[in-house]
Amino acid sequence: MPNARRLPPLLPPALLACALLLPAPGSALELRAVEVRGLDDEDMRDNVDDTLSIQRLNPNRRKALTESRLSYLLRQVPRETREALEPFGHYDPKVVTELVREGEVVTVIVQVDAGEPVRVRGRDLRIDGPAGEDPAITRRLQRLRPREGQPFDHGVYEAGKAQIDAGLAARGYFDAVLETHRVEVSRAQRSADITLAWRSGERHRFGEARFEGHPFRPGLLENLVPWEPGDPYQQSELLALQTSLAELDYFSAIDIQPEPAEGDDLTVPVEVSLAPAKRSIYSAGLRFGTDTGAGVTAGLERRWVNNRGHKLRSQVSLAERRNDLTVQYRIPAFAWLDGWYTVAASVREEPFDFIDSELIELVGSRSGRIGNWELVAGLNYRRERFDDSVTGENRSYSSLVYPSLWAKWGDRDNALYPRSAQSLELELRAGSTALGSDIDFLQLRAEGRMVRSFGRRNRVLLRAEAGTTVSDDFPDFPPSLRFYAGGDRSVRGYGYQEIGQFFEAADGQRLVFGGKHLMVVSAEVERMFNRTWGAAVFVDAGDAFDDFNAYDWEIGAGVGLRWRSPVGPVRLDVAHGFGDAAQQSVRLHLNIGPDL
Repeated sequence: MPNARRLPPLLPPALLACALLLPAPGSALELRAVEVRGLDDEDMRDNVDDTLSIQRLNPNRRKALTESRLSYLLRQVPRETREALEPFGHYDPKVVTELVREGEVVTVIVQVDAGEPVRVRGRDLRIDGPAGEDPAITRRLQRLRPREGQPFDHGVYEAGKAQIDAGLAARGYFDAVLETHRVEVSRAQRSADITLAWRSGERHRFGEARFEGHPFRPGLLENLVPWEPGDPYQQSELLALQTSLAELDYFSAIDIQPEPAEGDDLTVPVEVSLAPAKRSIYSAGLRFGTDTGAGVTAGLERRWVNNRGHKLRSQVSLAERRNDLTVQYRIPAFAWLDGWYTVAASVREEPFDFIDSELIELVGSRSGRIGNWELVAGLNYRRERFDDSVTGENRSYSSLVYPSLWAKWGDRDNALYPRSAQSLELELRAGSTALGSDIDFLQLRAEGRMVRSFGRRNRVLLRAEAGTTVSDDFPDFPPSLRFYAGGDRSVRGYGYQEIGQFFEAADGQRLVFGGKHLMVVSAEVERMFNRTWGAAVFVDAGDAFDDFNAYDWEIGAGVGLRWRSPVGPVRLDVAHGFGDAAQQSVRLHLNIGPDL
């Protein structure tokens, strides 16, 4: 019949093939699994899984599935898959559904070819008003994604818009409005054209900061405010104030609320509501460190002594290889640089190999912060008594008066478990007989750390430390200020301060005297098995020595267990020292605290 027409099948070929495999009407099927294949991107695959109606069936419905219901669900698969992939810029995927039957048990396989994504062809982005001339806003606008030539990912697009909105609010453009937001998608050309236009309105300005809920005299906390009334509003100043107040440790709760005025008034007063923390803190506990041994600690801290915000802290620690008592009194110094005036006194007893050292130290200092730099400038008095087999004296005394400068810079993406971080710590001491010291000396120490991640669970931790001492009377230099290496935070595989300039006693015993100079390097690779537990391998090397032409690297290497506890990282290491200074073949090291 030449004029006869062929009728199209009621189902697409792939679904028709699936339907032919279905059992006779009236029988029940059990859906074992739905497998989505062909998508390498995990987010795309998860979104398809979450969108498919057949995948979302509860266990009871999976066990009693009729052929008509299954046929209906299979017909939804291509449409639902396409909708799931559109947010990622894939508007024309190819979807083939396969039904695998084992008796009354079926498995559905969804084979997906996402195809070429829709890409951004053009962008028309603008901000009308004063924000259009604000460099901080225009930089955000230039960085908005997706850019031309990139896949049009809906999530990236919405995040980009949100970042501009957040930037406008953070810079004080509270009246900003997104007037135009349009995306024109051409499926045939696989292209998308973006049009975005904001009207910013005028920028608001800071008003007065008002504090309430604190026990301090007027004017103390106001010194921490980083802006003057009338300055252009920017949210970073509020965050800086939040940080400064939190670091005081006076308060259990801090709530900072900008209150924009109504109408044409562009002033933004700031209300700061505070709740005082517990005033006195008592502490006591047991301690253990592989460097210091077992011990006990006790302490008392007064978060504020009076309405001027003064602080008092005292702590005593008794351990097998170190005893110390410290009393510290701090006075706020907020006027021109956040920080403290501090007066501290400490008494310490510590053995250094064959040397027993006892010292008293008095320190007056001024601390502060500039950007990411923490700074402490101090004047120190140190009186130390020690037994010294090198000089042949049973008792040696050292009195030093010296100014010191300590500085630390750091940048990290997380305080406890950074994936990207770096820090630099510098320390300078300079003593002179003109100031009352027994000897003239100059000492400098520097330490750098870096953390980098690769992959989701791997990190590399690098550390380097160097120090040098300049003095013509180094044999009279007190043991507590000489350089040593070895221990939990130095070269693992060696005992605490086991590495240094040494001499042999009459009985042949190797006695560590300490060195003028120090060099230590460390490299560690960490692998986390899950969010809590992981392992590491590491190599450390270092030496404390007197002559740069005669130093000898002491090397240690080992493996460790990592536990990300709720209060911070715990590191348990087993290390072997390969140098002559190692007095044990294998050592256990326990370290608790942040990486930087």
